[in-house]
Amino acid sequence: MLDADARDPETLASLDPSALARVSGGADDNAFGRCGPGTSWKWLGNVYTPECRAHDAAVRGQLANGSSHVMAHVKSLPLLPAAIGSYVRARLR
Repeated sequence: MLDADARDPETLASLDPSALARVSGGADDNAFGRCGPGTSWKWLGNVYTPECRAHDAAVRGQLANGSSHVMAHVKSLPLLPAAIGSYVRARLR
């Protein structure tokens, strides 16, 4: 059950529209689950797979744990072959 403060509309904070777009998948830099590096490589197409999503989740998890961008990708390398394979399968279908 919610306490009285959680139901009070004055305790709610507003969210900046650009932040809302980013977390809801509407920003260009948020291509969670898209195969390829973000949305910059348009020639790859707009392919989203569970394996690419798992790789993205691993990278973001490493970043959340304090890894640098390079180390986050290095630590997530074991999931990359499956992500690449899923992209190839999706494009050949």
